[in-house]
Amino acid sequence: MVSDNNQEWTQDDCVNFESAREILSGLIGFRVKWIRSERDKIQPKTTDITKWETEKTTFIEERRRLNVLEQDNVSKIQRLYGTELKRLMEYND
Repeated sequence: MVSDNNQEWTQDDCVNFESAREILSGLIGFRVKWIRSERDKIQPKTTDITKWETEKTTFIEERRRLNVLEQDNVSKIQRLYGTELKRLMEYND
């Protein structure tokens, strides 16, 4: 397939891209959950909230910049964050 700028990408590229987006979305979701849970406490730990807000913002920015044509970055996200998301999902089952 061809993108708007005439660069080609494959179905595998697209699948990997969507996988990386889902990984980032999952990590964003966990941060939102943790922030909400901490804010609901009588004495929330603002340092934890600030840390998770920063992480959430980082993941949102990475997801926004993600490009199907930049497969090195897509692979990096899958490698770096895929393990973390899997661990979090297993822990929360």
